[in-house]
Amino acid sequence: MDRTKARNFALRCSVVLLAIGIMVYVIHYCLGQFSTTLSTLPAQEITDYTILNTQAYVFRDEQVIMGSTDAPVHYLFRDGERVPSDAIYAVSYPRAGADAQEIAALQQRLDQIGEQIELLEDSKSGSMITSLKENQAALVQSYYQVLGDLAAGTYSQVLPESKNLLSYMSAYGMLAEKYNSAQMIASLGLQRKALLEAWGGTQTRWVADHGTNFAHKCDGYESVFDYESVMSMTTNEFYAMTEASPASTSGAIGKMINSHVWYAAMPMNEDQADYFTEGDTYTFTFVDNDDKQLSLTLERKIESTDKRDGVLVFSCMQTPEDFSFLRTQRVRSVVRELTGYRVPIEALREHEGEKGVYILEDSSVEFRRVSIVREEVGYYIVQTYEQDAAAGSGKAEYLRRNDLIITAGRDLYIGKMYG
Repeated sequence: MDRTKARNFALRCSVVLLAIGIMVYVIHYCLGQFSTTLSTLPAQEITDYTILNTQAYVFRDEQVIMGSTDAPVHYLFRDGERVPSDAIYAVSYPRAGADAQEIAALQQRLDQIGEQIELLEDSKSGSMITSLKENQAALVQSYYQVLGDLAAGTYSQVLPESKNLLSYMSAYGMLAEKYNSAQMIASLGLQRKALLEAWGGTQTRWVADHGTNFAHKCDGYESVFDYESVMSMTTNEFYAMTEASPASTSGAIGKMINSHVWYAAMPMNEDQADYFTEGDTYTFTFVDNDDKQLSLTLERKIESTDKRDGVLVFSCMQTPEDFSFLRTQRVRSVVRELTGYRVPIEALREHEGEKGVYILEDSSVEFRRVSIVREEVGYYIVQTYEQDAAAGSGKAEYLRRNDLIITAGRDLYIGKMYG
């Protein structure tokens, strides 16, 4: 083969190889254009909540009633019950030289008899007595409620629910005609009378000078968390209250609750306090009261000092049934609620100076701009199409609900085709 033929052969081979290379590139390009190796997620509307958790310190208009330290007390009204004006609400029996252990033992027995009488009275009330079948169902439900409260650690609700359980058990016994509640109540009353007569002492009767609610127990903080100072206290004065020790309750027979308005003071930093406006009403969930929800009105904001959080004082006029006025309670409130589309962080792009996302529309890549409202862990909350439409038009259209957001894909650009 001469040199001319060799050159022509080499040239033809080069042309063939170049054609093959071009063909491979075109095939690779087309495969890239119509590749399905991408991930999408429809734009969906979500509601995101900001929840504030804090402590509430309770202020009530409380008047401690002091008696004798050496006297058992017979209560004529239930704990927390409304006492009318001029009614005798308690009788104490002081006796000189009485032994403290004797007094404690007698008081415990008197309290037990009082609780038994209350249970019997509840169990014979119209709300308890229905039928054996219905009463048995209520009994079982109450039993599992007590178990659930114990398992969840909601101990403040165990006592009132336990009383309900005992009432249902008592009612069940009466429905089954195993005993007569009136006779049992009378028998317990005679037992109490005999105990007090055997004790002796001089009777001291306590009469309400005005209509009010009377609570049997004091916690020693009645004078510490001063009701009269709640609207004038400073931050330092508030924290001094929270760090103070309770006063002695020796000799106290209970306390009068003289106003239906009570206050909850809550420590908050500046960012948390910004969620609230004086005069507005907010819903709080009281965690230690079986998650009861109450409406509280913000009365005042006390600014922070000495590197300590400020204090917000709320008022409340609600007193739900079985609500426990623990001095310190855990509370929470939904302070912000945002609605928008959820956009994964990895999907956010920028095109011609606008932030947005690539979407897949009819097998073609398009760009939709977004307005970021808030960044969360792993995603953004962006305004909905309806919210953004009021902001005017831009170079790109806004993201719409159910647009297929491309969350993963290579070499994305407007117009790229996917089959």
